[in-house]
Amino acid sequence: MKGSCGVICGTVLAGMLAILAGTAAGGPPARATFDVTLRATVTKDWHTVTESTEGDCAVFRRSIGHRVVTLRSARPTPIVVTLGSGKVSFSPAAVRFVVVQATQSGENRTRRESPCRTGTERERCRPAKRRVNGGMFRFYRSARNEISFHSARLPTAGTSCPRESAAVRAVKPGLRDAEGEIAEADLAGARSQTAFASAELTTDLEGAETGRVVERISWSLTFNRR
Repeated sequence: MKGSCGVICGTVLAGMLAILAGTAAGGPPARATFDVTLRATVTKDWHTVTESTEGDCAVFRRSIGHRVVTLRSARPTPIVVTLGSGKVSFSPAAVRFVVVQATQSGENRTRRESPCRTGTERERCRPAKRRVNGGMFRFYRSARNEISFHSARLPTAGTSCPRESAAVRAVKPGLRDAEGEIAEADLAGARSQTAFASAELTTDLEGAETGRVVERISWSLTFNRR
């Protein structure tokens, strides 16, 4: 009898555990609403030289530029976070009401060599600023415990000084260039959590125009439970 009971009890217990496991796996996903805000800084620095010939003279045109774009949420975006089956989803997967401001400074230099009259001409650029209200930036779950942003055009300062060649303009830093880490397992029960990201990218130019373009990106996306 004892041996028979042990087999029966073991079978019943195994069945109960299987039922409980199935219930947990198929249970309703956890949902929570958060007020989400974005803070970010994106910078672009370039220092390039273009060489050309005017008559018998070699001419070197140097461009030195510094642009800073800041992004700040004017007010939070309500976002519903859903966690279930090991996945996280966001609705909407976008942060709105973002104020974007671009500032730019720099200078142009032109140097001529012999047999022309030698010397360097300098053109200092007046600082320029541009502000855009009501921006929206979309993000997505790019990997487990990771958030990334989709590509989005950032404004320039609206000035042509310093010079920005086609090769330099082609380098367009953005939030997409940095991935942020977030603890998904803790998000459902957290009062607040912030995803942080940063990156630095360097592009070396070669050919008729030489020099370097450096991009720096940092952003934080903060979730505060409502």
